[in-house]
Amino acid sequence: MEEAPKIITNALECKHCDTPHDEASLFCHECGYPLKGTEEDVAKFYAKRVMDKRKSKDAEKKIKSARTTLYVIAGIIMVFGFFIFLSSKDVTALIINIIVGVIYIVLGTWSKQKPLIALLLGLLLYLTIIVITAIAEPKTLVSGIIWKIVIIAYLGKGIHSASSVNKLA
Repeated sequence: MEEAPKIITNALECKHCDTPHDEASLFCHECGYPLKGTEEDVAKFYAKRVMDKRKSKDAEKKIKSARTTLYVIAGIIMVFGFFIFLSSKDVTALIINIIVGVIYIVLGTWSKQKPLIALLLGLLLYLTIIVITAIAEPKTLVSGIIWKIVIIAYLGKGIHSASSVNKLA
């Protein structure tokens, strides 16, 4: 039986991720390692990876805080719905508050897979609720304004961090 001829390639492997490259490549197309770079280029590559990892960890903390904020909003809305129901026996308000609370729980859970989209939707829903209640009762716009600002800030930081994580990936 005749042996198949070996194909000789001019492929080199990246020293960082072992991805094959041809001799003309200056950088690894997979990880960005400088294939023909100086020691300084290699040092910059590793320093950038360390900085990106730190940014990613910081971003994950902010995303987790924003996720927790979604769960807190869910809890507040559901408890508020029960208080409305107990004081006025308004079943419709109870059902609406439970549905909105469940939506926030789903968004919080979904933010583990798709943080940017889930947090954006959570913020948009929160702002929509503020606007609708302000239209129905203008005094609600200023009541609890500090809490509203804090919630918007946490969600905003989470959105910004989720966006930066997407850019790093």
